[in-house]
Amino acid sequence: MEKKKSYTELTKACAMTRQTSKGKSVLEIYVDMVIHESLLTTKRNEILEQINTSLDEQDKDKFMELTDELKELQVGYGL
Repeated sequence: MEKKKSYTELTKACAMTRQTSKGKSVLEIYVDMVIHESLLTTKRNEILEQINTSLDEQDKDKFMELTDELKELQVGYGL
């Protein structure tokens, strides 16, 4: 005799499948956030290093350009 699942069992199985697929997308979102944060931090550190160099060299034009770039980066990422 074949054992058939009841409607309740099928509903539970479907809900568990949806939760599992949601977990994957949440994980993917988290990975994207970590990658973006890493890229942001790297770019920010590069700009800050260049700003320090421009200050050491007393290059006002380069300093102004880099600080504007840093401001845009911060506004773009809501910092």
